[in-house]
Amino acid sequence: MKTTGIIILLLLATITGFAQAGKSTLDKLADQLHDLIPKEGRTSVYLKTDKEIYGSGEDLWFNAFVLDGQLFTLSQADKTLYVQLQQRNNDSIVWNEMYPISNGLSSGHVYLPETLAEGDYLLKAYTAHSFRSHQSLFYAVARVRVVNEFRSIGRSTLKPATPLPGNEPVQFGVFPEGGQLIAGLQNLVAFKAVGRNGDPVEVKGTLLENDKVVCRFNTTHAGMGSFLFTPAKQAVYHIRLEECPDSTYPVPPAQDNGILMQLAKQEKDSLVFKVFSNLPGKTAVYLRLQVRGMTQSLASAVIADSLIVKIPVNDAPPGVGEVTMFDDQLRPLAERLVFLHPEQRLQISIRGLKQQYKPREKVTLEVQTRDPGGRPVPAVLSLAVHDRLFGDPRAARDIVNYYLLSTQLRGKIYDPSYYFDDTNKDRLEALDLLLLSQGWRQYTWNEMVLKENAGRQVLTDSLPLEITPSKRGGKEKLPSSLIAFNYNRSTLFPLMPADNGLFYLSPDNLLTGPRFFIQYFSEKGYRIQVFNPFKAIKDAEQLQRPVYMAGEERNLREKKQDTGFLQYGQRLREITVSGKGSGFSDKYLGMLDSIAKYEGNTDFVGACGILNCPACGSGTKPVEGRTYSELTPAKKAQVTSHPFPIGGNDVRKVVYKYPKYSEEELLQKFRLTVAKGYYQSRKFYEPDFDRDNAVTDIRNVLFWKPVIVTDEKGEATLTFHCSDIRGRFQGTFEGVNETGVLGAARFRFSVNSGE
Repeated sequence: MKTTGIIILLLLATITGFAQAGKSTLDKLADQLHDLIPKEGRTSVYLKTDKEIYGSGEDLWFNAFVLDGQLFTLSQADKTLYVQLQQRNNDSIVWNEMYPISNGLSSGHVYLPETLAEGDYLLKAYTAHSFRSHQSLFYAVARVRVVNEFRSIGRSTLKPATPLPGNEPVQFGVFPEGGQLIAGLQNLVAFKAVGRNGDPVEVKGTLLENDKVVCRFNTTHAGMGSFLFTPAKQAVYHIRLEECPDSTYPVPPAQDNGILMQLAKQEKDSLVFKVFSNLPGKTAVYLRLQVRGMTQSLASAVIADSLIVKIPVNDAPPGVGEVTMFDDQLRPLAERLVFLHPEQRLQISIRGLKQQYKPREKVTLEVQTRDPGGRPVPAVLSLAVHDRLFGDPRAARDIVNYYLLSTQLRGKIYDPSYYFDDTNKDRLEALDLLLLSQGWRQYTWNEMVLKENAGRQVLTDSLPLEITPSKRGGKEKLPSSLIAFNYNRSTLFPLMPADNGLFYLSPDNLLTGPRFFIQYFSEKGYRIQVFNPFKAIKDAEQLQRPVYMAGEERNLREKKQDTGFLQYGQRLREITVSGKGSGFSDKYLGMLDSIAKYEGNTDFVGACGILNCPACGSGTKPVEGRTYSELTPAKKAQVTSHPFPIGGNDVRKVVYKYPKYSEEELLQKFRLTVAKGYYQSRKFYEPDFDRDNAVTDIRNVLFWKPVIVTDEKGEATLTFHCSDIRGRFQGTFEGVNETGVLGAARFRFSVNSGE
């Protein structure tokens, strides 16, 4: 076929010589994408735990990177991280707490009680700018497993690597490059085969036109592959798999006429596309390259039969990009996903690591961060080091594949780590095949997807207060100010209404403590209700139940059971001793209860020793728990002064008790409301072996550091001690630099006695 032109697309530029109408159309093409991005911006949360498997009664430590959803730089937009722990197979929430976010970073711990049921759980994190209503997919989630006994860790069975389908049904899909087949032109078609559980399966198949063999094919990576063929007009095609001879899979019918866009070559600085058309005459087309909602290239052209299009990408950010071709009505004709600059990653190197250590030996690590060009650069990292027994060998997620791949595509991705492992020589070809086999409009930044997920903002960093009069009727003037304080009033601050007349608890206010008090001063009664963010999350997810995307994993070949758990011994169950009597969880409420016992209490013991004697009229305060004589109501009505006659039926014995107030009654009595603030995490435990310590150290997490900042030379030094546990340990560095370049590095070592 004759090539009628070569078009060079310049970033955010049009081709010289085209009419002003073309330029106007290109402006619309850029604007219609830009207008779909929320004005307040979007953030993306990456949640990381210190390990994947926990014993009930342990602490779960986590850290979160809150990045700008488009630039991947640490975001200043969000100030509060809303964290939930949910049982995986139901809606049961076992933990709801808020944690502060500072400069795009947050960390804390979740306590897993001894009574927590064994099973899989989802740790979920929400922020004001990362979660919206009607959100179909939810990515900020980490899957963890809780066991009651460590011996049950070794009972899990690993699935075989890329299994054959056997007798199970195969879900098989075909994906023409560009989105549709065009008759009379050679088409590249990708395919994907998965089993019932969504894991890939290896297949061999045949493309048939009626019963005539057109071509044969087989999978090349993770259940995916591709083939070339030229469909005929009005022809019907189907596919038969050798593994499923009784099943056929239809191929979508080819359009008689259309435009075909194929990626011919990808280099570090450019993309080269071949565009073919079998439409009559000349056709105006428009091309756009966008990455995460940011337009990178725009151009227009007129095609007669074919074009070669070269798109420079030097200045485009790394990650998944979308090249779309539109007609003159800005209707998409073809779409192709590409992955740009896979080599642009934060380089993390580790020095000083030994292969083996002795129990309790000190470990010193020197870490250095470099940019993709090898130049030292400051970066923010996190590090967790744990016994490999408590890690899930199938887990494939890290900060690099999470942001650059998993959050960019709709649907499950099998082993995303494969595409970023430099030891896999075919990783780039496999990555392109993955993008080919995603199908039409699977990019999370696609215009149609953005429209579908354009819900309202559910959460805010400042929690509004709803103040209503206790008694209905008429318009009541609200308090002009409020005061908030912690349990011992060491922290006290006023709350003034905002410009809209409403009161809010700011992130600074929430730092007061896990629980604090809000008080108003007025003779009239009011109810003060603090906005419940977790109820708002529940309500939003009931309207649109999102799919929690926590399933990225790799399949491993079956291995022998690890007996390392035996070192941890039989775990003791928690014994709870409950005392009698009632009390208040807050010291301040306990003090108010003491005040309330006396305030407004008119009971007294007269000089004669009778409780509330009408002849005495006053006396000393009664003592709780002491027995007193008390006149019956009938006799009390007859007595006015001393002396007075007393019969046997005129007096009764009572054990005195002061009035009992519930927490709600105390709060109402003293015009108070309890507010929930940020959860206060304790410090991660690190033993001091420089002192004499005879207690056996059975820590399975040796080190957890949620924030490590390398200096201008990209360097930082870290130290920690091994425990008394002998076995294999693994550590993971993850982080980002100030320009949004992501990186991850892993290391392993062993601990043994050395004897």
